[in-house]
Amino acid sequence: MKPTQDTWVRLRITLLLCLFSFLFLIVLARAYQLQVVESPKLAALAERQSLKAIPLVPRRGILYDRKKEELAITMEVDAVFAQPGKIGNIREAAESIGSILGKRPASLQKKMREEKPFVWLERGITPAQRAAIEKLKIEGVNFLKETKRFYPQGEMGCHVIGFAGLDSQGLEGVELGYDEFIRGEPGYILLSKDGLGRAITPETPAFRHSEEGGEIILTIDKNIQYITEKELRKAVLACSAKGGMAIVMNPKTGEVLALAIQPSFDPNHFSSFSPQVLKNRTITDTFEPGSTLKAFLLAAVLEERAAAPSDVFYCENGTYGVGGKFIHDIHKYEWLSLREIIKVSSNIGASKVGQKLGRGKFHRYLKNFGFGSKTGIDLPGEVSGFLPAPQHWSEVGLANISFGQGISVTALQLNVAISAIANGGDLMRPYVAKAVLHRQGSILMENQPRVLRRVISPETAKAVASILRSVMEEGGTGRAASLSGYEAAGKTGTAQKALLNGRGYSDKRMGSFSGFAPVENPQVVISVIIDEPQGNSYGGVVAAPAFKAIAEQVLPCMGIYPKGVTYLARAVPRKVYSEEQKNPSVLHTQIKTSEVLEEPGIMPDFYGKSIRQVVQTAQRLGLDLKIEGSGRAVAQSPAPGQVLQGNQKGLVKFQPAI
Repeated sequence: MKPTQDTWVRLRITLLLCLFSFLFLIVLARAYQLQVVESPKLAALAERQSLKAIPLVPRRGILYDRKKEELAITMEVDAVFAQPGKIGNIREAAESIGSILGKRPASLQKKMREEKPFVWLERGITPAQRAAIEKLKIEGVNFLKETKRFYPQGEMGCHVIGFAGLDSQGLEGVELGYDEFIRGEPGYILLSKDGLGRAITPETPAFRHSEEGGEIILTIDKNIQYITEKELRKAVLACSAKGGMAIVMNPKTGEVLALAIQPSFDPNHFSSFSPQVLKNRTITDTFEPGSTLKAFLLAAVLEERAAAPSDVFYCENGTYGVGGKFIHDIHKYEWLSLREIIKVSSNIGASKVGQKLGRGKFHRYLKNFGFGSKTGIDLPGEVSGFLPAPQHWSEVGLANISFGQGISVTALQLNVAISAIANGGDLMRPYVAKAVLHRQGSILMENQPRVLRRVISPETAKAVASILRSVMEEGGTGRAASLSGYEAAGKTGTAQKALLNGRGYSDKRMGSFSGFAPVENPQVVISVIIDEPQGNSYGGVVAAPAFKAIAEQVLPCMGIYPKGVTYLARAVPRKVYSEEQKNPSVLHTQIKTSEVLEEPGIMPDFYGKSIRQVVQTAQRLGLDLKIEGSGRAVAQSPAPGQVLQGNQKGLVKFQPAI
C-alpha cells in the first residue's frame, strides 16, 4: 500500500521531534557537566581570571644559637603603596611623598600614572616616614605591614647564618641551605578585574597575612663565636694580613661551635659588601695546607707500622735532592727521630717518611681523612679541594705532598681531619644545625652525630696526639700555642700560595695552626688560618697565638677549667671604692654593695657572676676582657664604673665557690 501524504508529514514530524529531543538531551548533558561535574574547576578558573594576587613577603622562622639566643629574627615593617585610579593630584602627591622618602618625584609620578590597581611606592619604611605620609592624607595612598629579616648580633656568625633578601629569599649560609624550612608561607593582596581585564579599584584590597616558617637551633655557641671572632680579628690585624679563618668544633660530634672569617660583614646591610667578603671561605676556598699535613702522614705511618716514633731519619743537613729538585729545611738537621721530625717540622724528614710509606698507602689515608672530598656539611657552596690520584705522583710529587704541597684543602676539611685524630680515629660529618622546629614546637628535622668512617685505630690516634703535643713544647714549632693550665696538641703549617696559572708559587704565604685540647679528653678542635701575613709568616708565629687565645677562653666557657691556677682569697666587704677610684689599674676586689649602670665602654660590677655571665655582658657592652681562673668572679680591674680607655683591656678573676 502506497503511503499517503499525511503519513509522510507525520513521519517528518516524528523525525524532527526525535532530532530536537536528541539535541535537547545533548544540551542538558552539557549543562549538567558544566553546572555540576566541572563546577568547582570552572569557578576556580573564573576566580583566577577575575582576581590578581600580589604576593607579600613571608615571615621567616627564627635562627637560634645552641642556647636559644636569637641570631636572626623577622620584624614587622611598614610598606607604602598607591592605587593610581584614586589619586587626584599625582604631581603634588609625588613631590610630597618623595621629599619624605628621599626619592625623586619623577620616579614616583611614573609609578602613580601606571594603569594598575596597585603599585609599591616604597617597602621597609620607618615609623617616622609612615607618620609623615599619613599626615598628608592622600586618597589612594595606603600602608601594609610586611616582614624584614633582622640580625640582632650584627656581624657575629654572619658567614654561618648568611642572609635573606628583600623578598625573604635565603641567599647565603643557613638562610639559603635551610630556606625551604624557614621561609614561611607568603601572604597576598587580592585585586579584582572586570570582563575586559581592567582593574577594579576597591576601597580596601583584601589580603592574607604571611605565616612564619620553622625555627632552627644552630650548633653555634654565641659566646664561643664572639671569642673566636675577636681573637681572629686581633691576629689578622697584628700581622697586617689580607684575611683569616678560624673554626671551633666538637671532635666527638662534628658540631661546629664557631666559624669566623676576616674580613667580616653585617648581614643587615649585606648589599654594601663585595661577593668575596660575603662567601664562606672556610668551605669555598682552597689552599695548600703546608706542614699541617705532616700530622696525617704521621698517622698513616704509625697505623701501617711503617715506622715507630723512635725511628731515626737522616735529614741531610738542610738540603736534599729528589728527582732533580732540592728540598730545604729552615734549620740544618742531621739525624732526627720520627717524633722530632714532627716537632721541628722538618720537610726533608717528612719526605723520607713519605718515601718509606709509599704513594699508594699515603693517598689512601689522605682520602680516608676526607681530603679531595666534600665534608658533607649542611651549608651551600662547599668544594672538594684537590687530591691527585697516586699514579700521578712523581718522586718529587710524593716528597712535596709529604710536607703539604701539591694538594689543596679547605679550612673545614683540615679541621674535620684533625678532629678524627682527636676523637680516637673516627671521621665525623660536620654540621651547623641541630634541629629544625615547627613554629608550634614539633621537630621537623634533626641532625645527629654521624661517623663517616674509621680512619685510624684509637691506639694510633693516641700515639699521634702524644707526638703532636711535643710540637707545643720547648723547641717545637708550636710553642706559642701552649696553653696555660691545659695540655694541648697540634701542628703548625706555613705554605706558599700557588700562582693562579698553576705554574709555581708566589711569595705570598698562608700561616696556620690546627690543634685540640685537653689532650687527655679533647673537647674542642681549633684551626686558625692567616692569609698573606706581612713580615714573619710562619704558622707558629701568626696563627699559634690565636689558637692559644681562643682555647684559653673557650674551654672555661664549656666548664673545662685550667689546672694549677692560684685563686685570690675572698676580700672583706667594703662599702666605698677609694684607692681603686683614684687608680683604676689597681685590682679591684669587693663584695657587691651598690649598683653600677651597665653602659658601653664602662666597666660594670662583675662580682659573683659566672664566666659565662661575664662574657655575655662584655660582649653586649663591647668590652675587651681577660679571664683568669674559674668559678665566680671575685676580683676585677678597673673598678666598677670606670671607663675602659682606648685599647685598654679589663681583667676579671674567678675562684670556685666555697
